[in-house]
Amino acid sequence: MKSYLLVPKESIETHAHVGPRGTQQGERVLPRTTALRFAVANKAPDALSALGLRSATLPGVRPQVSGQEPRKRGKKGAKQQPGTRGADSSTVPLPGAPVTEQTGAEAGSYRFMPLVGATMAHFYEDATEKAARADLEKDFEFIPDVVPLSFPGPVSAGQTGPRNVGMSSLAKREWPEESGVPIAHAQGIRGAGVMLGILDTGVDADHPEHAARVIQFRYVSLFPNSPHNPARDIRGFDPDGHGTHVCGIAAGVHHGVAPEVDLYVASVIESETIRTSLGRVAAGMEWLLHQFSRPENSLRPAVVNLSLGFPLCPPPGITEADYNLNLRALQTMIRRLLDSNVLPVVAAGNSGPDTVGYPAAFPESLAVGAVDFERNVATFSASGTVGRRIVPDVMGYGVSVYSSTERRCNNQAFYERMSGTSMAAPYVAGIAALYRCRAPDLTAVEVRDLILANAVKLPRSATHRTGKGLAVFR
Repeated sequence: MKSYLLVPKESIETHAHVGPRGTQQGERVLPRTTALRFAVANKAPDALSALGLRSATLPGVRPQVSGQEPRKRGKKGAKQQPGTRGADSSTVPLPGAPVTEQTGAEAGSYRFMPLVGATMAHFYEDATEKAARADLEKDFEFIPDVVPLSFPGPVSAGQTGPRNVGMSSLAKREWPEESGVPIAHAQGIRGAGVMLGILDTGVDADHPEHAARVIQFRYVSLFPNSPHNPARDIRGFDPDGHGTHVCGIAAGVHHGVAPEVDLYVASVIESETIRTSLGRVAAGMEWLLHQFSRPENSLRPAVVNLSLGFPLCPPPGITEADYNLNLRALQTMIRRLLDSNVLPVVAAGNSGPDTVGYPAAFPESLAVGAVDFERNVATFSASGTVGRRIVPDVMGYGVSVYSSTERRCNNQAFYERMSGTSMAAPYVAGIAALYRCRAPDLTAVEVRDLILANAVKLPRSATHRTGKGLAVFR
């Protein structure tokens, strides 16, 4: 099986522009756009359907699998060619074998994702892929879904707090006065009315930090665009703890920066490998934008936190061309968020000075580095220059930050201190939610500018870049 993200070439080449809530015509409150439409976008699902690929979004019973009905016979005497399709439902996986998509008898599967402007296609046979390329390659980039994304790697020894320490809440929140968080809360500005989306390993919806609210949760499976392995809306869980910690920093009811936001969490990162794919991130973004664009939500401000990114250079076995295609596709999706009046807040990475990852390096992102509570830049905090862009844009508290993680089987909740730009980004996402709560008519770009303008300047560093300084609420 081969998987590709089909993105219109005109979409990739289009630069970010003023969204539907822009101020050029003096419009202050308009519904969120449901898609950035391109004339050619609908061509992909129509062509793939005509080739026999099954839509993952069509309702109906599960189709017959190849093990339950005879395959079409080839020419007499012809040798059976080794197939590229995945396993059918009768296949028994071998111990240690790679996870394979459960497929039916169709030629492949696809999911049209109009809100991110792409179509995910799985081809089970080379002949079908060749036919699709002949029909669509003039208008679409076929982006191989082969480059892994992950959240920023673990920080060096000594940067994290002891695990499983602090099984109950702190006596008081530890956000410093300079952060502006205590003042905002005292004024009743706690994030109410703002939607906060998080793409991560998930969230423990029954942890004391999160149990008091209803969390919209989407589990994005290993094969989210297959009709046989669908993504599911279920009660939130998190086998890793990273996502729960991120959610607690941004929105925990006891310790969060913006405890009254509405949380929308998509689990797109596996706990075992700490990896994800471009297709899974696209499916998570599509779901978030679908939720944000519902009629009851279309006027509400939104922020998305992404503590994930591509490796700094192409992994072994991945060509630079394929790597760059993946980058361009991800940038297109980040642009979708901004054009839909959603502010994307992205962790800069944990590889130290002169290392800049993506999507933090995209100009559409609000890239976040890490400082400790004494305003010292963390040694692991990534920084650098890409073209004329300096990364990060702003800093957040990201060293030994106290937040929720997991629960034991007896329902005993754990809080831990963790370090990383993964922790700094949700702090800044929470600050953005406070600004959007106070002034919901501001656009995402205006909120970004407000955060940068109000940042507390930090001392110059010979080795680190700190952007505009520490993000605070004023």
